[in-house]
Amino acid sequence: MDNWLNKKSMSQSQEKMETISVSTVKKRKLNYDEPSTSSSELKQKKTCRKYCPEYLQIGFTWNGDEENPRPQCVICGCILANESMRPNKLHRHIDTNHPEMKGKPLDFYKKKLESLKTSKNNIFNFTATTQKATYASYKICLRIAQTGKPHTIGESLILPAIKDAVGILFDQKCLKEVEKLSLSNNTVSRRIDEISEWVENKLIERVKLSRWFSLQLDESTDIQGLSQMIVFVRYIWMNESHEDFLYCEPIIRGTSDEIFNTLNTYITAKGIEWTKCVGLCTDGARALCGKNSSVITKIREINPNVPWMHCNIHREALVSKSLSDDFRSVLNTSVKIVNFIKARPLQSRLFEKLCEEMGSIHKSLLLHTEVRWLSRGKVLTRLVELREEVTYYLDEKNDYVKFLRDVKFILKLTYLADIFSKLNELNLYLQGIGGDIFSVHDKIRAFMKKLLLWKNNIENKMFDCFESFSNFIIENQIEVDDSIITSISDHLQTLKDNFDSYFLSEMENYQQMKWISNPFQEHDMTSGLSIRAKEELIELFEDSVFKMNFNRKKLISFWLSVQENYPTVSNEAVKMLLPFISSYNCEVGFSAMVAIKTKLRSKLKLSNSLRLKLTNAEVDIDDVMKKNRKQLHPSH
Repeated sequence: MDNWLNKKSMSQSQEKMETISVSTVKKRKLNYDEPSTSSSELKQKKTCRKYCPEYLQIGFTWNGDEENPRPQCVICGCILANESMRPNKLHRHIDTNHPEMKGKPLDFYKKKLESLKTSKNNIFNFTATTQKATYASYKICLRIAQTGKPHTIGESLILPAIKDAVGILFDQKCLKEVEKLSLSNNTVSRRIDEISEWVENKLIERVKLSRWFSLQLDESTDIQGLSQMIVFVRYIWMNESHEDFLYCEPIIRGTSDEIFNTLNTYITAKGIEWTKCVGLCTDGARALCGKNSSVITKIREINPNVPWMHCNIHREALVSKSLSDDFRSVLNTSVKIVNFIKARPLQSRLFEKLCEEMGSIHKSLLLHTEVRWLSRGKVLTRLVELREEVTYYLDEKNDYVKFLRDVKFILKLTYLADIFSKLNELNLYLQGIGGDIFSVHDKIRAFMKKLLLWKNNIENKMFDCFESFSNFIIENQIEVDDSIITSISDHLQTLKDNFDSYFLSEMENYQQMKWISNPFQEHDMTSGLSIRAKEELIELFEDSVFKMNFNRKKLISFWLSVQENYPTVSNEAVKMLLPFISSYNCEVGFSAMVAIKTKLRSKLKLSNSLRLKLTNAEVDIDDVMKKNRKQLHPSH
């Protein structure tokens, strides 16, 4: 019996082995006959499981991606792989991670799904709110820089003020949103640097794309006694002339080599070509404009065709400084009288009280400083208007009383007040942004002719041209001495000669290019123009369309507008109009520097704050945030 069972089991096992071997052979034959499939084809054959709404009864929703749908647990928010989109694996996740939630009704999972959606919306709203808070923070930092205020004002004044206003006008929810604003000292400083870098990069891009550019530079000392060099640039962008702050850099010794190396290093590092420079405007300092070794000579070694323009404002100021010994003595004595009262606080308060009791128009004198040359006319005019109050205030023991009671002294004083006021009017006209050299020359030429007219009237004893001088003579019925008339006449002639010395040769050179100021008038002097440029000038002269659109006040804009039709003559005109005619922008920059860099902020890095204070560019805050790509936080 045992032998029979052993034989039966052996026969069954042998049959199984034969069956396995046959099936194996068949499979091998099938594999041999079928072509081999690559791994990429296997991936393509991989099935993508779809979400079924019935899975919510298990506790799962999906991520909403049609291309790669993945199940998401409504309890913990965990997102599984697409291969887990089957009931058994979903049940396994619930049994393993949330066994206490097993067997919950459908309404329970629906509530969990709603809370999951709400949490997603809160995350998106948080990101959007944080972006708005960051945007607002950038805007406020830009305002702080534009007004030149300390960086600490954001956290110490602006943010508390906003909270007070929002807390009064709105609810507590809005107040919590305001608290997301980051305006700490470090944040304001960092964002001002980021905005300044963005503005600088945009400016450099425009200058590099411009056909030509011109520079204006000057240097002055800050509150630390450190020399700061400021550079402005004028360029062409979108067929219009623009001027903007280029950069500010401290210098140590102020020599021509140091100034040039600082300027050349910046220009070269930014990829700006010196060959495109068509003008440099500075004051008359030897380091900037000397014949042998100066900044302009070193620039001309790179670009020999760069013209240099001596600032018209400085030249006019140099002309007005020329005084005879007699008039200089009157000016110095007048300044001493003013300083005797104005420089002492007690004297100044007593004099103000006296003016109030006497019913005077003004209640105080003006202090004269040599640096601000425009103050001379105003100081002397105020002293003439308050001469009776000053005489009454100074007692008999004061030595200055005798001057105020001397008729000749008062006559010379009133004349100086009048002539300095007229010179100040000319100087104020020369200041400003965007003027052209031809309008400046016209104004100076007219003033030179008026000097000859005033000289002739004074010699004929016609004093109406000087108001204070004439009023004093009429009120006191004075016969003007011939020596005073001679002194005034000589001073007017000296002014005329000085104007000739500083301006006449330049005006004669530009007279040959008078066609630029008005191309629709007949001009004989067009020397220096090529034949092609002269032909285009003739065609432009007969062009009635451009003649109707001509605007003398926007001269460079007109020549840029005819660039397409008359390119040769337009290029010649634009290259003459693009250079600066004064260093007024630098003077404005130094005034801003004094306001920004104070004793309490003496360690401030000036360039970035000064750029945002002086720039004309419109800042795109969104682009600034995109360029910096900072991670958004409520505060950092």
